[in-house]
Amino acid sequence: MSEYQRRHGSSGSGVSGRTGASSTGASQRFSRRNAHAGVSRHAAAGGSGSRFSRPETSWQDDEAAYLPDEGFERGDSEGHAFVGYAVDSSSIRRSPLRMVAVIAIVVVVLGALIFGGFKLAQSLGFIGDAAGSTGEQVTIFVPEGSTTSEIASILKKDRVISNESAFVSAVQSRGVESRLQPGKYVLSTGMDNDAVIDALIAGPAPISAEGNKLTIPEGLTLEATAARVEEACGIPAADFIAEAHSADKYLADYPFLEGVYNNSLEGFLYPKTYMIPEGSNAEYVVRVLLDQFAIETADLDLSYAASKNLTLFDVMVMASMIEKETAAPEERPLVASVLYNRLHEGMYLQICATVVYAMGLDNYDGHPLLEGDLAIESPYNTYLNPSLPAGPICSPYIESIRAAAQPAETDYLYYVLTSEDGHHTFCVTYEEFEAANVVYRELFDVSG
Repeated sequence: MSEYQRRHGSSGSGVSGRTGASSTGASQRFSRRNAHAGVSRHAAAGGSGSRFSRPETSWQDDEAAYLPDEGFERGDSEGHAFVGYAVDSSSIRRSPLRMVAVIAIVVVVLGALIFGGFKLAQSLGFIGDAAGSTGEQVTIFVPEGSTTSEIASILKKDRVISNESAFVSAVQSRGVESRLQPGKYVLSTGMDNDAVIDALIAGPAPISAEGNKLTIPEGLTLEATAARVEEACGIPAADFIAEAHSADKYLADYPFLEGVYNNSLEGFLYPKTYMIPEGSNAEYVVRVLLDQFAIETADLDLSYAASKNLTLFDVMVMASMIEKETAAPEERPLVASVLYNRLHEGMYLQICATVVYAMGLDNYDGHPLLEGDLAIESPYNTYLNPSLPAGPICSPYIESIRAAAQPAETDYLYYVLTSEDGHHTFCVTYEEFEAANVVYRELFDVSG
């Protein structure tokens, strides 16, 4: 049973009076194998006419090939004498080649010196990365808690700096490691290290202290978030919902939205407290929330999920279920492991919270889920669909997202609420699951 189930008086499986798919009153179509356990799943010289003009027959020779020949005189057709130049025919053949060779060597040497100096300056962080133009605006996100090395990696990736080690050394030499602030920054490619450091110390552009305070708790659906926006900012919920169902409008600026279901931003409207300037519209608020999601997930490690052929979107789907299933931070990686294990085994996830979402509710304050509720036709119903639901069912907190990306390594297939403080017992076998359900019933005085 999940935290959701404890709040609403349901059993360990999230169904009133149910202890698993095979317990009394359960539908026979749910096999023992699929029993749920609170799981309700970036040049020529010289000119003509000169009195020192060379013999006409020699105009086509290179100047460097003409050698003085003492005592040699020659006159023109009118008897005018002038000093002539004896031409060494072998020089005509050899000298151009020799000059070309000399020039080529000089060019190569100068080129090597220039290139070497350039690379040295680049490695020291004095100039930008030659891989792209400098002065191009880029937006970066520095996650909260990032180390200097992690920040350097982000800056290098977006070509703000050219050398990570040089940046880290510059930060350390100034002794400002602890003063670099997280947040969203608009910087330029090819910046020098000190300018970047100064910007990170100053912090991101502040949001006006004046305005409307908007608090979005973790676990809210898109519709519930819209209600909060209307209440805090005076922006009609319908306007916000319309924007939040226009994911394609935001895809170019937020590539992590690739592959979302039904053009919806469900799951990506990051829960946090914000100050929204007076007069803001729905699009502004949506962008603020998406910006925060980008900041929070900038360092998210998706390697494990990718090894299981899961995308960021799939991770967000799982994270939303984890958010609903437990309120205990230490249990999130364990719940994630149950979801991964059940998917691997081909078992139905059977997450009660997905049924509640399929019913169009944010939370379920009515009667415990009934057999008819579990049979509702919906791509979100994990009792009827043997895979992840179609999309996220709420906006999860970063810890749930990290758990979904990097679950604990366990053999657990079930979990049951067995403590009044919201903690669960995690089980490998169906027998362990049934035993934990006995504890649940006795603790919460629930009939079998």
